[in-house]
Amino acid sequence: MEAFSFEKGSVAQAPLYPEAREAACCPPMAQPELTLYQFPISHYCEKTRWNLDAKGIPYVIENLLPGPHRFVTKRLTKGRRGTVPVLVDGGTVVTDSTDIALHLERAHASAPALIPAGGPERERVLELETYFDEAAGKHVRRWVYATLFASGADIKPLMFGAFPLPLRLVGMALLPVIKTAIRRQYTLTPDKVEESRVKMLEGLDRLEREIQGDPSRYLVGESLSIADIAAASLFSPLVAAEGSPYAVRPGEVVPKPIAEMRASVLARPAGQWLLRRYREDRRRVARGFGASAAVANG
Repeated sequence: MEAFSFEKGSVAQAPLYPEAREAACCPPMAQPELTLYQFPISHYCEKTRWNLDAKGIPYVIENLLPGPHRFVTKRLTKGRRGTVPVLVDGGTVVTDSTDIALHLERAHASAPALIPAGGPERERVLELETYFDEAAGKHVRRWVYATLFASGADIKPLMFGAFPLPLRLVGMALLPVIKTAIRRQYTLTPDKVEESRVKMLEGLDRLEREIQGDPSRYLVGESLSIADIAAASLFSPLVAAEGSPYAVRPGEVVPKPIAEMRASVLARPAGQWLLRRYREDRRRVARGFGASAAVANG
């Protein structure tokens, strides 16, 4: 079946995130040389999509299912890495969302810059990008997964809504195994989940200090940088901003602990900053969609 090919070309149906509805395939133009292998709901992959979109670089998305994705990522990286995102840029394969952001600045210098050329502002952007990659990234992921699993919520639409029907069925069949792997890989133990909740809130406190309580400010200077993109994308599951993969879908029932956390975050300047970054700075470019069926971890 085409949907189970490792090759690009088949179109992913019912995409999860809104920008995927804008174009199911590339407009008449040369096929983009960049391909992003991703897990649709991964906030690290959202970070990479935002970096690509902010630079206006056309690219093709290959959605991978959690689990067997490693057949693809290990093949692409010659066994070096099993996680996503993975960006293939011509003959170059780049892994890790931060490394991808840095690669795009070097390899696509004619696109809008997201890192200052030099001086203290450059150092500040890189330091904050690294901080939020850690403070928001793994701790938001751990807390959200643990809270969703504990609530008993139906996570199948969230996990597999971006895939064609054959892959959705495969994903649903694998879900018990996927959840077990997530619990083990991300250490979803009560003490670690509580630690991540505290670290998340500390990260939001840091964000508010950096913007001096003003949601209109960028983290560094007067324009969007990879630091803003890291903070906004990696905290985005906490606010469910429109335009993010986590926007609430019609009829969706949000578990009470997540709804309470969202209300709490939105009541503070950090939450309003997150909404504002999505509203004002989340630009998108046309991209194609593939349906590789090897199998994605965020």
